[in-house]
Amino acid sequence: MRIPVLQVATPSFWLSSLGRVQDYLTRHVNEGVLHELGSSSLGSPIRAVEYPREGCPKLMVVGGCHGHEPGTVASSMNLIHLMETGTDLDGREHPALMKGLERVHLYVVPCLNPDGRAVCPDSFYAQTGATCTLYASGVQKNGDPIPYDSGADEPLYYFDPKEAAFVGGQFTGGGYAANRRLSLEKSDAVEVQRLLDFVQGLDIEAVFDLHACGFNFAFQVGDFDPVYWPVLREWQRRAEKVFGEKGRQLSQLNGDGDPPKKSPYHNNSHLFYERGKLLWIFYEGRQGYLGRRSLMPFPTEWEIIDDYLTAVGVFLELGVEGQYAAANGKAFGG
Repeated sequence: MRIPVLQVATPSFWLSSLGRVQDYLTRHVNEGVLHELGSSSLGSPIRAVEYPREGCPKLMVVGGCHGHEPGTVASSMNLIHLMETGTDLDGREHPALMKGLERVHLYVVPCLNPDGRAVCPDSFYAQTGATCTLYASGVQKNGDPIPYDSGADEPLYYFDPKEAAFVGGQFTGGGYAANRRLSLEKSDAVEVQRLLDFVQGLDIEAVFDLHACGFNFAFQVGDFDPVYWPVLREWQRRAEKVFGEKGRQLSQLNGDGDPPKKSPYHNNSHLFYERGKLLWIFYEGRQGYLGRRSLMPFPTEWEIIDDYLTAVGVFLELGVEGQYAAANGKAFGG
């Protein structure tokens, strides 16, 4: 069954439509190197753009792991446009961010899960969290939502697409949860496995994985070697400063403590940590939901994009300073 996707109006700088993203990557990437990682479960191309800089730290930004988080794709495309033209898709310059971009060897994967992106609206701005949750989970043939596992101790790893009216954006087109792993050897989600195969041997030091909810915050890597904990705390310290200067909200580092809280299940960060020997950082940005006082002040759409770019800028700073490389060396040797 094919469910019509809710059509919503978005600003020109909010480039999250799968068709428009693929068109941009095909026609407008000139400064970067376009890589084809393979195909999604339903046959859409998965792409990465590389901006090589000899001798610089190799870092990666990933958007669109979850299709119901369109701001992550839009922000990744603004980052690519910034590298291509010197301005974001709204024509604005980001001098501090550009300073970091000029000192790293960067890979950008704007949409890791194109099948999940294709079944969700281009934005959930000014909508309710409940609307987004329905698109995130999808709907069973009997009309019930597919169980949504956010915050659950027993997450749903797979739902048979044949039993669904449509599979939501937290899943791939093959029915696998895009960020939940049963194995630390490989991923059943072909999209994630394509990315894991791609990073092997590239000596990437850290990945900044963009997600979205109601708030801005990052996750502490409590499951990783303790040498990484101070790195994330330093990211938090610097991010609080720059977000504060912009008058933006940034919540505390999720799961931090003494010791930090461990995850009850495996996710992509564990897989890439074990197989890729690198730091994987989850960052959650704002969707721009309405309906709760805790989500105020209400951001503009450009502020949501700028939140992500600001967080990426702090991520780059630590990489330029060699903090990820040092932690990786202590954790894995070499």
